Amino acid sequence: MIEDVQKHVGQVCVRSVNRRDPVDVREQPDNWRCIGVGNSAAVFQPKDHPQTVVKVYADTHAHIASEEAAIYEQLGDSPYFPHYYGRGANFLVIEYKQGTNLYDCLLQGIRIPEQVIQDVDEAIRYARRCGLNPADIHVKNVLVHNGRGYLVDVSDYGKAGECRRWETLKKAYYDYYLDLYKPGLTVPSWLLETIRKWYKANEGEGDILGFAERIKRMFF
Repeated sequence: MIEDVQKHVGQVCVRSVNRRDPVDVREQPDNWRCIGVGNSAAVFQPKDHPQTVVKVYADTHAHIASEEAAIYEQLGDSPYFPHYYGRGANFLVIEYKQGTNLYDCLLQGIRIPEQVIQDVDEAIRYARRCGLNPADIHVKNVLVHNGRGYLVDVSDYGKAGECRRWETLKKAYYDYYLDLYKPGLTVPSWLLETIRKWYKANEGEGDILGFAERIKRMFF
């Protein structure tokens, strides 16, 4: 499988324009479907191997491939993370996990059950038992499928330091989401993007809860 992927990776062109923004996918094979983009890489699902995904890094972030591969090997097999199959110089091949990320759940009005929050907490505890430091857990790398939660993108789990993103997100879930959610309630993409950019610009410094209260008063 890795050899087959290697033949097609050369047809992929992924560019990082701004380190705070998602990468741009300029080119891709006709039989590969782009299913997600992050700040360092894009994720594709080959039609010939639909049970897998290929994470291709922008040239400026290619070194992360080996780092993330080592993290997957350290995690081993876990129901909370994708299975790791192998890598190339600038890509990983991992299991395709079905589900909708939290960002799209908010966009589409899909209910986020509390079990998802509990599953992510357990996944974090598992990763720590493996000697890792789970970090950068946000609305686009938590998947919801059949009421359960899963984590994708473990590239920052080897870094030192404390990351409060998940704790902030979890607090927002219990303090705001549970009270505000009604069946069919959707959050517009421009509002989610405004929140995302504000958080990135003010992480560790801004009054996050005060900002959340202003959003609540303005729109809910």
